[in-house]
Amino acid sequence: MYGRIFKEEQTYRGTWVMYLILMLEIPTLILVSVVVLSGKSTDIQDGMIALISVFTIMALVMGLIFNIKLETRIDDSGIHYNYFPFVKWRLIEKSRIHQAKIESFNPLMDHGGWGIKGNSTTKAYTVIGDSGLSIDLGEKKKVLIGTQKPKELREFIENWMED
Repeated sequence: MYGRIFKEEQTYRGTWVMYLILMLEIPTLILVSVVVLSGKSTDIQDGMIALISVFTIMALVMGLIFNIKLETRIDDSGIHYNYFPFVKWRLIEKSRIHQAKIESFNPLMDHGGWGIKGNSTTKAYTVIGDSGLSIDLGEKKKVLIGTQKPKELREFIENWMED
């Protein structure tokens, strides 16, 4: 098994989250535009400032959503993960791992949703879905890294932990 590597990259691009944000932003822009353009000529300058501000904020939100990325890499040294732009590459060394397994979870009930979530025992890094790699570090510390490839990752982890 020496030299085998598992890689996965997850983003919000093309998911229901991105489309939900678009469905909220586009009508808002249309509504603000109609209100601004239907105002008095003296109010149009203030309205244009408001419209540009709303558009800028919405563009920044979409830019953030488009750039959020959860990357996972598992190799001989351990489990590497990165939740760009919030968490830089981190490594969980293989020697620190007591147990690693794929499990299903309820994102809303178990962790309060997707993203970076945590409590006193578990830190969860998820993008979309309800499957993840649960890593037990002992001392009641766990890390959960979401996956869109649970079957592939399960096979890889079973072999990886045996080595």
